[in-house]
Amino acid sequence: MKYEFWLKNESIGGEMLLPVTPEGYEISYGMEIETVRATNIGDINVHGRRKPQNIKITGFFTVQDYDFKNSSSGGVAPTHVMAYVNLIRNWITMKSIVRLIIAERTGARVNERFYIEELTISEKKEDNGDIPFTLQLRQYTPLQEEQPKGKNSQNNVKRVDVPPKRPDSKKTYTVKKGDCLYNIARQFYGNPNEWRKIYNANKQVIGKNPNLIYPGQIYTIP
Repeated sequence: MKYEFWLKNESIGGEMLLPVTPEGYEISYGMEIETVRATNIGDINVHGRRKPQNIKITGFFTVQDYDFKNSSSGGVAPTHVMAYVNLIRNWITMKSIVRLIIAERTGARVNERFYIEELTISEKKEDNGDIPFTLQLRQYTPLQEEQPKGKNSQNNVKRVDVPPKRPDSKKTYTVKKGDCLYNIARQFYGNPNEWRKIYNANKQVIGKNPNLIYPGQIYTIP
């Protein structure tokens, strides 16, 4: 199954499609465990807060025209391989919040916000100009509930992209975490292959890539 790995900078804008799909990735979930010594009982393990999610991706950057190289109408498409490295270095330096999307045809496996904790690269003669890399990302956790800027910030409503008003007779659907157009079409039409009908009605909200949809978006269901 074909996967795409996207990095989208939500702090300053810009996005990158990894030119070669990594063979895999590692995600770690965890919880803080504190050991407390109780009189007459001994050591007791007490769970604490949830640790931020970490993800590790290993692959290589290339500008060579391999058959398996990913291509996209959007994002970074450099002519020099170091452009990938320099862009990520800039994002690290600027402490940018980056959304990682690991997408397949039926939806997103990962769609979360991270800080780029570390980028490690290597260069060897046998790499033929390609640059192997390892990306280490740590989940972004806001200090408080995010609110939209402006007069209505007191409403405690997260900012989302809202499509133009449609006739009230049409149904709407708010995207939830883990959703994809394939499953939304199955829910409303009983046929997942009708996903293009939803996509065509909401292109202004979704954009060019129907695999990249976000929680909080509101779609018109024709």
